[in-house]
Amino acid sequence: MAALAARPGRVFSRDQLLSLAFPDDAEVLDRTIDSHVRNIRRKIHLTTDWDPIRSVYGVGYAYED
Repeated sequence: MAALAARPGRVFSRDQLLSLAFPDDAEVLDRTIDSHVRNIRRKIHLTTDWDPIRSVYGVGYAYED
């Protein structure tokens, strides 16, 4: 979330987000990012209807103000 929020509007691929979240080259699947985004969205929706994370089909995710 920090990487997305630091560059609003920029689309990050799953691989880019993985390398930012796990810089030690841990063996993590790219679908892990999808799970984390889903959990972040769920937590945000507990308090508001706002969804700051935009999914870009076939590419990745972006943060929208």
